[in-house]
Amino acid sequence: MKKLNAALFVLILCLSLASLSPNLFAQTDEVVATVNGVEITKIEFYELLEKQYGIYALQELIQKELVTQKSAATSIGIADDDFNEFYSAFEQQVGGPQEVQMFLLQNNMTEDQFKEQLRWNLLISELSMQEVEATEKAVTDWFELNRSFYDRPANAEVSHILVDTEEEANEILTALENEEDFAKLAQEKSLDPGSAASGGYLGHVQKGETVPEFEEMIFSLDVGEYGLTESNFGWHIILVHERFPEQAADLTEIYERVKKDYQRDNALDIEGYLEKLEAEADIEILIRSN
Repeated sequence: MKKLNAALFVLILCLSLASLSPNLFAQTDEVVATVNGVEITKIEFYELLEKQYGIYALQELIQKELVTQKSAATSIGIADDDFNEFYSAFEQQVGGPQEVQMFLLQNNMTEDQFKEQLRWNLLISELSMQEVEATEKAVTDWFELNRSFYDRPANAEVSHILVDTEEEANEILTALENEEDFAKLAQEKSLDPGSAASGGYLGHVQKGETVPEFEEMIFSLDVGEYGLTESNFGWHIILVHERFPEQAADLTEIYERVKKDYQRDNALDIEGYLEKLEAEADIEILIRSN
């Protein structure tokens, strides 16, 4: 469906009201522009808007009403806390608030407009998910097919300090052996901007997630031991905080999560679900598009 900006949508809505109530707008011959002395009136402007975009605006209004009715009938909505949590995760995923602001500038949107659209899409997705029947057998079968997604591979909780030269790396190792603070040294010296600010902390690292040299060192170190290795990024001083063995997922412990994943995977997409609501509804169009 063709998307319209807010200003154009308001104009179209006004035109629809004018067609139903002719006396609502008295100045239909108001001039909105002149071209070499020739006048273009407001009614000409409105008629063109209705002809080109009226059907899309009306369809959007119908779809919004259908979703609103479905949400009320099913008591399904998006709570503020859930949305705020989702939005925070979204910001981190795209690179932080500055990246979001850049996206908004490029698309000529305010953050409020973007949040409103995002929340609306989440609501439609949630409504669509809830229409997917999730029997215990279906969820169990789906879990077995996707078990590798839920099994926890061996991983280690790791911090590192990245520098350019082996000489500098050995100087830092010496400082650590003299009981200087790892996090402070990382903040001062690490060339990795993603982890330096948090004291070099990388979190949980699984096999296959990093370059081979880094991975080999991680899984050869004891907990609390420092290691030194070189990769194409530079020299890494590595500290392993904790190690976690491979662990198979237990469906009974994560059943609700798996159920939601099953429903999400089998639900109609946003456009498909809106088409379904329209097909099921009793809709009567009372105005004609030119």
